[in-house]
Amino acid sequence: MKLLAIVLVFISIMACQKKVEKPDYLIEEDGFVEVLTDFQTAEAIVRLGYNRTSDSLIFNDSVFAAVFRKHGITEAVFDSNFSYYSNRPKEFEKLFEKVITNLSTKSAKIQEKSVPEPTNKK
Repeated sequence: MKLLAIVLVFISIMACQKKVEKPDYLIEEDGFVEVLTDFQTAEAIVRLGYNRTSDSLIFNDSVFAAVFRKHGITEAVFDSNFSYYSNRPKEFEKLFEKVITNLSTKSAKIQEKSVPEPTNKK
């Protein structure tokens, strides 16, 4: 009888637990890492002031819009995903570690290309 009671309590507890389902709009983590990497690059372009003109605000909007177009998402989808992950700090931290790795890799490739080849003069 005790065993039956324990089994019923266990089943009741398991049945009451909510399974957290990811929302439909959620971008796969690796895909969102790519979006965030491009978004950080776009933000750097804007902050560093490349192509400053009298229509800088239009330029800023178009830089970010280009990121959304590249990944086939809207600003609303980006904001929703950003909000979803920012409410889960541990997951968000892991995503940003990958973003930092991506940005470091891109930076290394750029620096590698900008270093002139040594010439052998004899």
